[in-house]
Amino acid sequence: MRQSATLAIQAEKLPKELSSALEGSEAGAIYSVHVEKMSVEDAAYFLEMRAKVQEGLADIEAGDVLDAEEAFVYLEKELGIKIAR
Repeated sequence: MRQSATLAIQAEKLPKELSSALEGSEAGAIYSVHVEKMSVEDAAYFLEMRAKVQEGLADIEAGDVLDAEEAFVYLEKELGIKIAR
């Protein structure tokens, strides 16, 4: 079984995940898409990061965010350095 493939796909047929990553795919354009099986470790890391991003987006939607000053205080405490503002 092949572990990877490169395909030519019209912009209109790209999955939403891919077309949104292109920042406005050009209608009628043909894109080269390379597909490769991920290692178990890379897949686990990807899924973990995707879950964290979804969690962060849910926090933003719920209004659970820090204002700029709170963010600076938090980062300075976590990093142990003074951040220029």
